[in-house]
This record gives sequence, C-alpha cells and structure tokens, in this order.
Amino acid sequence: MAGGVAVRRVVVGPLQTNVYLLCRGSDCIVVDPGADARRLLRELEGRRVLAVVATHLHFDHVGAAAEIVRATRAPFVVHVLDWEMRGAFAEMARLWGFREPELPEPELVEGDAELPLGLKAVHTPGHSPGSVSIIGAGFVLAGDTLFYDGVGRTDLPGGDFTQLVRSVCRLYAELPERFLVYPGHGKPTTLGREAGENAAVPRSLCGQLAEAGAGLMPGRARESGA
Repeated sequence: MAGGVAVRRVVVGPLQTNVYLLCRGSDCIVVDPGADARRLLRELEGRRVLAVVATHLHFDHVGAAAEIVRATRAPFVVHVLDWEMRGAFAEMARLWGFREPELPEPELVEGDAELPLGLKAVHTPGHSPGSVSIIGAGFVLAGDTLFYDGVGRTDLPGGDFTQLVRSVCRLYAELPERFLVYPGHGKPTTLGREAGENAAVPRSLCGQLAEAGAGLMPGRARESGA
C-alpha cells in the first residue's frame, strides 16, 4: 500500500495486459481494463468505482472498459489525443486479428489532470499521442511507456520515439528513484533501476536528447507492448 492506496495487479487477455485496481478503503479506480470484465467486477464487488482510466486507447488496454462502465456508472477517462486516434486504433485491432473494442463515452483530459484518490495523470506521449502515466504516493503506473528493461514500441499509429524518450526522461527527472513502476505488461520495477540500467532509455540518453534536440531514432532500443 502506497499513500493509503492499495495497488492490485490483475493480468488479463492474450497479450497479458496488467489491469490495476487502485483502492483506498471501498473506493477504487480501475486502470486499463483490457479484458475479462466479469473477473474484474468480481474483484470489485462491494466497492465503489470512482473512475475507469485508460493509460492509452490500444485495444488490449480497453477491451473491458464499456462493460465495467455500464456496471459501475463510473466515468471513462482518456486523453483527448488518443480519443482522436480511436479510428486508427480500431483498425489496428482488426489487423492484429482482434475484435474492435466497444468504447464508452469518455471524459476527456488534456495535458496533466487530477484523478480521484489524490492521484494524478501526467501526459507521457510516445507509445501513443495521448498516453498518460498515473502517479501516486511512491508509485507510477506507466502504461506502455516504461517497462522493466524496455520501453513501449513506437511503430504503431501515432508512435514517436523522440517523444517517448522525452516522456521517460520526464519521469526520471520529476520522480524519486525509489518510486515503484507498474507497467502495462510484465513485472514491476523501480525508477532507479530503469534510470541506471534500462536497455532502451537509460538516464544517460536523456542528456543526449538535450544535446541533440529533436530527432533521436530508436536504433537497437528494446521496445515492446501493444
């Protein structure tokens, strides 16, 4: 438990997406409900859902959003830049052989935004134009921006490697190294570990970006995530 907010990870779907249930007492936020709505609703039984939040709008992160919103009547929070890409993301799902997800009417945010439970969504584009990371006391839910020893892929619609590097470097600069990182896929890590050892974007790359300005290319970076 961090800052009174308990973080529970539930892995769902064929792409092994991490759904996060963030709860303080009986009040919860659901982050990235990619699939298996019935299981998630069982986990939430007896609790009040204050919001359903998408770190980004890729199909594997929002596949169960509509069903959970209908069941809980919670607002569906998504960044406006990803909402504007929803057609391209739906086509991506079809090309990958998945069903286009049903999307609830959203509560759109721009830039950074306050969330219930004292949490904050910060705009961390790169994996997608409207990707956000969710910051709490002692942790960050990074979506598909930052993973253990890797970062989100940028070869999907709206992806931009230079933006992604800037977003990861922002997390390194603004948050303490002790912060836990809960990614959209795979195991948790810490900001300190990734700043020092991440195979794709270590902190040393942040200085190179500042010197070079725009235009970094991914090279041999270890990218992943849908």
